Amino acid sequence: MNAIKLPLIILLTLVCLSCNSQDKETYWKLEDIYRADKKPFIGLTALSMQEILDYNFHFMKRNDSLNFELPEKFQLDINQFKSLRQLNITAKDYYEMYGYEFSGDRFVIKFKDNATMSDSKNTVIEFKRITKDEFMNSVEEAIVGKKKRLESINSLKNELEKQPKIALNSVNKLPLKSQSILTDKGGEIFLKIPNEIELKESGDIKNETFGQIKIGTLKDNSKIYDVEHKEDDYGLKQLTIWVSTDTSSFNMDEYISENPNIHVFRKDKNSIVGYDIDYDFENERAEIHSFFCLKYYKVGDSHVFIYSDVYRSQMKNFPNLEEMNKILNFNYSISENIAIKGN
Repeated sequence: MNAIKLPLIILLTLVCLSCNSQDKETYWKLEDIYRADKKPFIGLTALSMQEILDYNFHFMKRNDSLNFELPEKFQLDINQFKSLRQLNITAKDYYEMYGYEFSGDRFVIKFKDNATMSDSKNTVIEFKRITKDEFMNSVEEAIVGKKKRLESINSLKNELEKQPKIALNSVNKLPLKSQSILTDKGGEIFLKIPNEIELKESGDIKNETFGQIKIGTLKDNSKIYDVEHKEDDYGLKQLTIWVSTDTSSFNMDEYISENPNIHVFRKDKNSIVGYDIDYDFENERAEIHSFFCLKYYKVGDSHVFIYSDVYRSQMKNFPNLEEMNKILNFNYSISENIAIKGN
């Protein structure tokens, strides 16, 4: 009888150990992002990689399930993990994930950065395993910090209502000419534009997101046109026309409500002018990130966004409200004189 009991006890013990092992929870936080060849990020690439770090991902792993607490709550089955889009890094469709690996106290996600012209493309997002207490404290700290940042942003919005920083001039009607642009499908869109500008398909790598519609040099359904002026050239701060044949819908009011960092200065039927507000972690306060203007048309199956974003950090004498307003007014004047022919 005892001879029968012993193997049974051993079997039950092994089953219990297996269950405990399967149910074990481990805790992880985003630690770093770097090129596989250790070369440094430069220029706009460095800003894009910092954006990923700013997501501050925290997740708890149990069996094959990754339960994220930051930057928001969502769940991911590791066996179905194929794309960075599953991490809700929605604007990064030009990042091509090719692998992931758990190894000791490290979890790495590997992807190819197709948005850079550099030979160094293979990139690693690295997570570090931490204790449950460290995890809970870190999440709580992040939630408190997020609340503080939101309060600071709302406070700045209230201040801008009372004391605007944008000084918008009245728009003069400019002499117009006809010009057509093409969609990625070959469709033609007929425009009325000022005589003093030309539209040229952009040769730069650019990406922008308007609600659910992502437009970019390396994105499907996309065409981008630079506005070239005879005398003025403000580079990346200059007005750009973004065209998409994406089947998603766009609504200006929803776009505003879904972007808490946007504060509208002026809103017309199909256009807005306003501020993009960001939080300065070094100085622990909300600051104006940029002035922007956006005009939208739906033309058949195509979306046309006439958009400019005047970043403070691109100013020579940062911050420079006078220069920002000068460029904003230039872009706004051109934008208001562009129309869809027949509308």
